[in-house]
Amino acid sequence: MSAPKHPEGSTESPAQNTSQMFELNEKKDYDASNSPVSDDDTHKEIGVGRVEAFNKVLYQSGKKGKILLWLLGISIGLTMFAYALDMGITTTIFGTLAASTFGVHSQLGTVNTAGQIIRAISKPFIGKLADITSRPTTYVVVLAFYAVGFAVAASASGFTAYTVGICFTSVGKSGLDLLSDIIVADLTPLEWRGFFSACLSLPFIVTVPVNGFIADGFYEDWRWGLGMFAILVPALLVPAILTLYTMQRRGEKAGMVTMADSKDVRMGRTEATPKNLTYWAKLAYRGLIDIDIVGLILLGFAFSLILLPITLAKSAKGGWNNPSMIAMIVVGFVVLILFGLYEIYLAPKPMMTKRIVKNRAFVAGVIIHIFNQMASSVRNTYFSSYILIIKEWTTYQWTIFLGITTMGLCLVGPVVGLIHRVSHRYKGLMIFGAAARILGYGLLISPNGMMTQDTARLVAAQLIFCLSSLNVVGARVGVQASVPHDDVASLISIITLWSTLGSSIGSAVATSIWTEEMVAQMHVEMPDVDDTTIATIYGNIKTLKTYDFFDPIRQGSIRAYAIVNGHITIASICLSCIPLIASLFMPNFYLGKQQNAVNNKGLDGEVVDVPDQNGPRDANTTQQEPATFMQKLAALYRK
Repeated sequence: MSAPKHPEGSTESPAQNTSQMFELNEKKDYDASNSPVSDDDTHKEIGVGRVEAFNKVLYQSGKKGKILLWLLGISIGLTMFAYALDMGITTTIFGTLAASTFGVHSQLGTVNTAGQIIRAISKPFIGKLADITSRPTTYVVVLAFYAVGFAVAASASGFTAYTVGICFTSVGKSGLDLLSDIIVADLTPLEWRGFFSACLSLPFIVTVPVNGFIADGFYEDWRWGLGMFAILVPALLVPAILTLYTMQRRGEKAGMVTMADSKDVRMGRTEATPKNLTYWAKLAYRGLIDIDIVGLILLGFAFSLILLPITLAKSAKGGWNNPSMIAMIVVGFVVLILFGLYEIYLAPKPMMTKRIVKNRAFVAGVIIHIFNQMASSVRNTYFSSYILIIKEWTTYQWTIFLGITTMGLCLVGPVVGLIHRVSHRYKGLMIFGAAARILGYGLLISPNGMMTQDTARLVAAQLIFCLSSLNVVGARVGVQASVPHDDVASLISIITLWSTLGSSIGSAVATSIWTEEMVAQMHVEMPDVDDTTIATIYGNIKTLKTYDFFDPIRQGSIRAYAIVNGHITIASICLSCIPLIASLFMPNFYLGKQQNAVNNKGLDGEVVDVPDQNGPRDANTTQQEPATFMQKLAALYRK
């Protein structure tokens, strides 16, 4: 896991890599009018020089410096390993079991929707917190949300308390993965960007089979399964936090700047010394303006008011005839309109500037991320429940099957990155990956429109989904290549914000289909079963699992599950067609030794040679304009 953060395959020394991270991070060759201070260039020179001085001391300080670096790398690496365990088991396994324990299995999608909205909105907050305070301080805040959230969820006596806990953990998870993406973008040239970005997910290769044993061991006591993460992650991350604080303290004593300091300190705008209350108040105000706090609040309220009623309507008194359901959706759309008007006319620093909106790679990348996440979330929300019921598998087998795609994505991702390194292009792979995803969803649907129960087709679909890495990794690299280094962090936050909102929409869509159709379909398939039994097996999947596989109630439920999940998967197929179209409009930048494709500067800040985007041609030959439709289409593809 430490490889993406300190790529050992690089030809530069660790000291050079770390110095270059800060040097590039503070260069504003692009739209200097956005600079927060007038003498920004001077500040950068001061900050970079002090960072380089400290790094030189750190890397050449013998055993103490090496111990700090190794402790930091090992601690963060183990933390991300635990994070991978969490992501592979808490939602799909323990979340399903918890919802069934409280008799509200149908509301599983509601919790996922709320958690995903919170994860999305919290990204910019966490990114700005790291800028105005420091990395270790940000880790402390993130860790507090993470640990408290799991403690609350594990000890919850009702579904409401459980939901509150999961929402707290959403903030923690949001912070743990955000900084990793930013660090990789800082440290790697475009030709290696896809590889090292994909390497961030390598721990999942190990955690998928391990998760099977954990799920099997905690199947009857999911509370301890959640509770162990409240203990495990803090224990692993605390050494990294202490190491960063130690580095920060050593830098202050030596009058130098470290990688643990805030962005302002690293740029030389402020000194790394304690400040008074007025200073922190001004800094907080500036940070809230920078992250567009009003816009984020409006966006969060809008999506919450629109999506949550969709997931709750069926269980509400009177269903859609309940006035509060309609009122929430209407108010949600009104707030969404207000968000748009505010961003256009009033926001001091809009979430998406005109420069970003006009960026074709960004627009295509956002569409690809949103609809990929939406399609995946639609299928995944109740897919684990479906497999649990239709197969007589052990908990371990169930968990391993669900993890096939995760493991495959993690294996294919680095391979895709290596292909990028050799071919220096990514667009063709993106299109192939998007088409493969559609094929994978198609395999899940039987000719009668029901979801297949055939094990071979289910496994084949899971394996084909792995090829979607070609689309995802390419989109990530293409978007990051389209902006200068100084905009990468904010761009990653925005992309993650919208893709996570896409996931929340997907969960809402799946939950809406499930709650609208499942009970009625159960009555159709089991006309002789009383309402009480139907309500019980609908709300608690563990109770349904206790019925013998060939029991009429179990078989009737399987048919109902197959029909409803078939409808859900058809929705996923429709949604996954959009990323395929968007991939056609993604620019096909040359991936070379440059950090980005805007100014084509390398990690050392010097301009590197990049082949002509359209290939070499004779300078004396006038390039002919494409004449036919196919020629124009080919020109657009190559552009």
